[in-house]
Amino acid sequence: MKRKSISTALYLLQENEDDNKGFGYVYGFAKQPDYSAEVRFYIKGNKFESNSDVDDTKLVVLNEFELESIGKAAQCVRNSLETMISLARRNMLKDECFEDE
Repeated sequence: MKRKSISTALYLLQENEDDNKGFGYVYGFAKQPDYSAEVRFYIKGNKFESNSDVDDTKLVVLNEFELESIGKAAQCVRNSLETMISLARRNMLKDECFEDE
């Protein structure tokens, strides 16, 4: 059985206000029928430090602007998912809004 999902836009994670390429992306999606949501963060490889002080982990060091960028993007994803899930449960989304898996 094919499942359908709805997804948010892809949000750019920026290093500073003038950064148009970003250091990664975030987006969210929810799958029918229960609309279980997932958020995916994509961080570019150059942000990972070669050594981590905790076993089995990768270290990413962020400046204040980068951390704020992640927070804002995550909030946008959350708001979009909540809105789309609410509309989908009330059958108020067109079929074009759903993607086949």
